[in-house]
This record gives sequence, C-alpha cells and structure tokens, in this order.
Amino acid sequence: MSEITVQEAKEIIAAEIENLVRRNREPEWMTRIRYKALEAFERAPHRDPIISEDELLRFIAKPEIAGVPENIESLDDLPPEMKALLDRLGISEVEQKYIAGLAVQTDTGVIYNEFLKEWEKKGLIVLPMEEAVKRYPDVVKQHFLQMFRADESKMAAYHTAVWNGGIFLYVKEGLKVPFPLHLFFLIQESALAQAPHIIIIAEPNSEFHLIEGCTAPVLVKHSLHLDMTEAYIRDGAKAQLTVLQNWPEYVHTRPMTRARIGKGARFINTTVGLGTGRSNIANPKYWVDENGYVELNGIILGQKDWYVDLGGEMYLQGRGAAGINASKAVIMDDSTVITRGIIRAEAPRAKGHISCDALLMSDRATMETYPGLVSKVDDAELSHEAAIGKIREEELFYLMSRGLSEEKATQLIVKGFLEPMLKDIPMEFLVEIRKIIELAVSGGM
Repeated sequence: MSEITVQEAKEIIAAEIENLVRRNREPEWMTRIRYKALEAFERAPHRDPIISEDELLRFIAKPEIAGVPENIESLDDLPPEMKALLDRLGISEVEQKYIAGLAVQTDTGVIYNEFLKEWEKKGLIVLPMEEAVKRYPDVVKQHFLQMFRADESKMAAYHTAVWNGGIFLYVKEGLKVPFPLHLFFLIQESALAQAPHIIIIAEPNSEFHLIEGCTAPVLVKHSLHLDMTEAYIRDGAKAQLTVLQNWPEYVHTRPMTRARIGKGARFINTTVGLGTGRSNIANPKYWVDENGYVELNGIILGQKDWYVDLGGEMYLQGRGAAGINASKAVIMDDSTVITRGIIRAEAPRAKGHISCDALLMSDRATMETYPGLVSKVDDAELSHEAAIGKIREEELFYLMSRGLSEEKATQLIVKGFLEPMLKDIPMEFLVEIRKIIELAVSGGM
C-alpha cells in the first residue's frame, strides 16, 4: 500500500464516523465527541515505541492480513493450523465458533441475556456501550472520556473518534453481586470491533467481579486493537476485574485502562496475557483516595518475537491509601517483556509495593524491569523487589528423578511459578489457561 497522509487518514476516519453514526443511530452529543476527536487527531502527539506514525496511518487504512481467508462461514474454513490449535486446547465446537469470530447465537447466550434482565431490576446493568448511550445518556455523559483526553495521543484520538463496541457495567449502591460476571459473549462480539469502550461504575458499598473475555477471535481482521476502560469505584465498593487476553500474533494491542478508587474502596485488576499479539503497550493509571486499595496483577507469557511493555502508575492521594503492582512473566524464544511500575505517595501513611518476577526460558529472551517510587510525604512506606532467572537444573533433575519427562517437569515448574496469581480465576477458565501454558512451554503454540 502506498503511503497516506494525515489528511487522507482524517478523511478515512470521517467516513468511518459517518458509518457508525448511521448504523448506531446515536445521539448528537456523542457524534460531537467523535468529530472533536477527529480534529484532535492531527495535532495529538504520537509516542508509540513500536508503531510509527506512518504505520498507524496504514493501519487506519485497514490493510488486508496475509493468510487470513476472506469468508469464514464454518469451522471447516479455518486455516488448518488454527483449527488444530483449537482442537489441542480442547475447546468445544460452540466456543470455537466464537473464537473464530463466526456470528452464531447459542441457547446459552439467550439464557444469559434473560438472566441479566432479571438482575437489572435489582440494580445491575450490563449493556453494549452503543445501547447504553441511548438508554442512559445522562450517566454515560458524566463518565465517558472523563479520565482521558482525546488530544493526549494519536491512539487516544483515534479510539475516541471511531470507538465501536464495548460494555457498560453499572452496580447500584449496596448491591453485592454474588457471582462472577462472565461477559464472554458480549465481549467476544465487541472484540471484533477495533476500538471497544468500557465504562464500569460501582456505586458506594457495592461488590462485583467482572471477567472480561476468555479468548479473542483468532481471525480478527484488524491489525491494531485499541480498547479503553474507565472504572469508577465509589466509596466502600469492592470491585474485581479479570482480563484474559489471547490475541492472534498479527494483532497489535493497546489497552488503555484508568480507574478512580474512592474512600475505603478496593479494586483488584488481574490481567492474564497468554497471547498479547505482536506487541502490547499499556500504561494504566489509578487514583486512590483515603484508605482505598488497588492491586494490579499481571501474568505475561512472551513467545516468538512478541514485544510486551506494561506500565502502571498509582497515585496514592488519600491518607492511608495503598497499592500493589505485581507481575510474573514467562519469556520464551526471541520475545521481549518490559515492566514499568510507578507508585506516587501524595498523602500521609500511604503504602505501596512493586514486585516483578520473570522466568527466562531462552537465551534469546529479554526481560527489563523499571520500578519507580516517588514520595511527597515523610511517612510513606514504599518498596520494590525484582527477580529474573532461569529454571534451576536441580529442580529439573529432582522432578525427572521422580519419573517426569523434561517437558512435563518444565511445565510443572512454570505452572507453579504462575499459580499464586491465578487463585481468584474460576476453574472453567483455569483449565484453558493451564492448557495454553502447557502448549506454549512444549512449543505447541
């Protein structure tokens, strides 16, 4: 494809906005937000370390992905290697259709939608973002793009202009949702969009656990996926977000997450990156009020020549605010994993800890870690620790002496290394996660 200019990209984005407005029949106020972002796109800075501005403009022009069939109507149309991988994972035929991006409706999906309608009467609202914009415009207006600026980067401007898909989650005050919200079907549908937008609102003293997607479509046509999440965790609320990523290797992902944690509130965000795509760049930001607590957990599986750069900034703004930023990475082949964590103590008695552990499985793999601790008060407690190493020969020798093959022994050590961070994930997801880890370690991915 020949090079395109910023002006030509803006014309492409404008055409995409017109298509979205017409299809979604969205209110005028949202359309104005899109066009303001379009104007910001030209002047916004571009700071991506992997995707140059020229490459970004080509992504906007949506080049075709080599090797991906145009028309996928059944599982038989999948490339043989993709179908073989799904079979090795033991995934059911129904789930394989969702992973492949096939538009099918199952009885399970229908039942689940009816189930959510009953809970909506109790104060739990789970909707596609396009529908929430029309049904709850005042609430969405108050929260949409309140933690981001469209002009802060070209990626943010592009997302804001063409956002499409995503989830609106609202939990009313005092409501404690007694079951994890498995938004597999809604998220799978949204994952086909290039830029889903997610808004989470947990009113005071509410509780919930949201599991965002199991796997992403292996046949997503977009080479660049920009999702944006804004979470508002009010005073006394307890919220847990578990994000399971399994992207195809030709997709660049740029997850943008920001959250405000109220007084005495707790927010635990766990990301399991089993497939982070060709490159994954993220820098989530959290603002924590008095006696609030945020925990950021990251599990990263680096394979092939993938490039993963995960940041995380915490602003402990209230007295007694606390935060933990912990990551565990298994790095193979020629992949590179970089972790950056910054904790800023801005109020008395703030506490923060950064932990980075990595297991190198190849002499060509690279791990870098950059912890940052900043205190503006004299009684903050901030600490960090990092450990990078390989599997010890004595561990392998012991397990192999007990009758395990080297491959099985290696798999067991890797799973044991990651297991502490998987404690809150439901068993049905754990089974698949463990299978993916086993395949990756044995070279079956």
